[in-house]
Amino acid sequence: MAVRTGAPPTHAITVPSTRSRAGAHPLADLVGERLGLPWITSAVNPSYGPDDHDFHADWFTPFMPTSRLPVHVLVLEDTWTTGARTQSLAHALKVAGATTVAAVVLGRHVDPTYAPARQLLTAIADPLFDTSRCTAEG
Repeated sequence: MAVRTGAPPTHAITVPSTRSRAGAHPLADLVGERLGLPWITSAVNPSYGPDDHDFHADWFTPFMPTSRLPVHVLVLEDTWTTGARTQSLAHALKVAGATTVAAVVLGRHVDPTYAPARQLLTAIADPLFDTSRCTAEG
């Protein structure tokens, strides 16, 4: 993150669930304290449902730290469809005072019996790139 944003992350947040799930986000539970960063949480505007795939500036309200130091946020996302939720959260973080925001989308297992997943798996059956070769090294 520091290479792209000019500073290492000072805080982390997961893109909140829009399914009214109680408690901590499962990804935050999984990552826990491994990053060594304090977690930011966020309220979710209930006007937008889990099937909404559009950007909304008021979808999330993050609870920012009270520190006067710059806040550099690492956003962790476990699902990426359109990017609307991640972009909406990044916008809310910047409006709330974050100096920089960077997002990382983590991989997930795909259920091949789920019809939309089958379509994706069929579409990527012939990879366009070599996963054994690092693209950054040419």
